[in-house]
Amino acid sequence: MRKLVFIVLVVLAAVAVAGCSSGGEDSGGAAGVTGDFEAGGGAESAVSGNVAGADKALPSAQRNVSGVPEIGPQVVQTSSVRLSMQRGRFDETVDEARSIAAGLGGFVVSSSASQGSTQRLVRGTLVLRIPARNYAEAMKSLAALGRVESRRENGQDVSQEYVDLRARIRQLQAVESQLLELLDRANTVGAALAVQQQLSQVQLDLEQARGRLQYLDDQVAFSTISLDLHERVLPVPTSRGDHFGILDAWSKAASGFLAVLGWTFIVLATAAPLVLILAFTLFLARVAFRKRFPWPGRRPA
Repeated sequence: MRKLVFIVLVVLAAVAVAGCSSGGEDSGGAAGVTGDFEAGGGAESAVSGNVAGADKALPSAQRNVSGVPEIGPQVVQTSSVRLSMQRGRFDETVDEARSIAAGLGGFVVSSSASQGSTQRLVRGTLVLRIPARNYAEAMKSLAALGRVESRRENGQDVSQEYVDLRARIRQLQAVESQLLELLDRANTVGAALAVQQQLSQVQLDLEQARGRLQYLDDQVAFSTISLDLHERVLPVPTSRGDHFGILDAWSKAASGFLAVLGWTFIVLATAAPLVLILAFTLFLARVAFRKRFPWPGRRPA
């Protein structure tokens, strides 16, 4: 109510300014508007009467602007489930999850998939929107598609915000009605512009509140389920039969022999120049020794 009185005072001030600047004719118009506002016993009385009329025009459940409507709990339900399935069943499981969502009145918001080492799709995610009334059935049906490895559920209670938005919308609608009535009664351009400015702001706030309420309605009506799917990896065998054991032994022996042979070749190739130099040095030393100290010839018998 104080806000409405303030708006009326702003309009009156704008009318007075317009009357002073435009002369006697505009002053008469401003007086006419002021007289209209004061016809019911003052600006506050006029606004109060108009608010009461707008309040009576509303449905009986919404007449009390400040009253809190009686609504049930409003909960936004979200969950995430991680499933694993047998090898080769990824595509089939994805199709079954889509069918479950469609059968319960839901739909797929987004999906993604990636390939594994076999160059085929083996893992991915699905984001499903399911009607809240079918949430429990959807979780049960999705869990039956494979082995549940993890599961997380979250519920956000938005009842307080829901009530506040509905009350704000009713209040803004009442203010909008009052401003429209004031706009019809304005007799000067200044008064009309002042009221129109306030009316534009109120209508903007009203649309924002309605949009937020509509978003909450959608979030409450449909639960969001994030489904993480992947194929189970086959375990690596830890033991084999005798036939495969013998083959493995021969394979390891051959690998070891080749490794030893390779390292031997590397050592010889590395030491070969040193061995050649050492052998050549010994040969030269032997030749020099023989020249300096020849062996005595054998005496004839």
